[in-house]
Amino acid sequence: MTEDNYGSPWDVIIIGAGAAGLTASIYLAKAGKNVLLLEKGSYPGGRAISTEMAGAHVNLGGHALFRNAFRILHEVGVTVEGTAPKPPGLLMFKEADGKERAVPLSQLLLGSFLTFHEKIQLVRFYSSLRKTDTSALQHVPLRAYLESQLSSPRVRSVLEALVRLSTYCEAPDLLSAGAAIHQLQHGQVLYIDGGWQTLVNKLVEQAKKAGVSIRPSSPVREIKGSYPKMSLVLKDGTQLASSFIISTAGPADTMSLLNPALPSDEAAIYQQLIPVRAACLDLVVSGMPRPKTKFVLGADVPWYYSNHSAVAALSDQPGTEVIHVMKYLPALNKKDPKQDERELQGFLDSIQPGWREHVIKQRFLPSMLVSHSMVMAANGGLPNRPGPEVKGRPGLYVSGDWVGSEGLLLNASLASAKEAATLITNYEQK
Repeated sequence: MTEDNYGSPWDVIIIGAGAAGLTASIYLAKAGKNVLLLEKGSYPGGRAISTEMAGAHVNLGGHALFRNAFRILHEVGVTVEGTAPKPPGLLMFKEADGKERAVPLSQLLLGSFLTFHEKIQLVRFYSSLRKTDTSALQHVPLRAYLESQLSSPRVRSVLEALVRLSTYCEAPDLLSAGAAIHQLQHGQVLYIDGGWQTLVNKLVEQAKKAGVSIRPSSPVREIKGSYPKMSLVLKDGTQLASSFIISTAGPADTMSLLNPALPSDEAAIYQQLIPVRAACLDLVVSGMPRPKTKFVLGADVPWYYSNHSAVAALSDQPGTEVIHVMKYLPALNKKDPKQDERELQGFLDSIQPGWREHVIKQRFLPSMLVSHSMVMAANGGLPNRPGPEVKGRPGLYVSGDWVGSEGLLLNASLASAKEAATLITNYEQK
């Protein structure tokens, strides 16, 4: 089918050409389906795109690719190059006087910052981490779980910092301990050479190779009907017919497109989801005042600093480096973007004094969407997240970082994309 023949009936139309949409399209096209992929932006990729800043490839905030995503990426023909970052060199703690103190990670066990009993708590907890049965902790809030296991507030703050690092989530009273510990158990990551745009480009290449038609600049206004006669109306009035539809647009946006809307009891599962966000300061710099300081993590302050160029090839310009600084934003409290930016700048002042003189270009993203939904203990954790099938609307499926029981972030997006594609392929084989 030619790429300009968008009015013809399709087997599957997918809303959103991010990682989930691209992955689902590849599986479906390889299964023989006629697939149209719609993207509201001017090019595919969604939040996985990288932008060019001063000749460097800069992601939208600090991105890390978890190794547990490799299996599905390999299945759709995608491999990426990159290197694993070293553990944080420094942890930031709040002192009694309100000032921050940077403690080398190695000194937690070797120095005097932690007492002997605190060191024993930390070692015992971490050594038992991989053996922890996360299925029994899905309904338990992270903070309650840590308080039941660790008597030391400082040791708990170290573990909360590692959870923030692996989940991007600053909500220990809401986050499922089972989901958080599961993520820590699979926490090996890579920084991708060339930025995440490399991943996007390879997914697009495989989608086109499989025969997927990709239409950018095509925002959707309405989803109608049910299997086998579904239809979409674009904002420009174009109507498209399909047997199945997959939406990767996120829960709120997907629900807003449905005509008619889902009954209130069926829509409730989507309406109660709480997104995960971060304030991101992205820098392209010419060196830094303290070049050995490459990775700093806040313990009882929700901050992150990482020189991604320390391990990934992100610029062809010698001496040019990409730095990501973030504040993990609270889930429910009101945000103050200007205060968050000042906070991140102050964080930089403390670990890289004089950093402003090294900046070539910078960008502040005040409320970057990390995930459409945290995994909440009150909802039962990972097993009780929405699945790909939208109940009460045969033929409509969803996928993304908020769907399914297989992990978080990109891994959840890829796994739910594969599951949605499999359900559609098997649906017509029944």
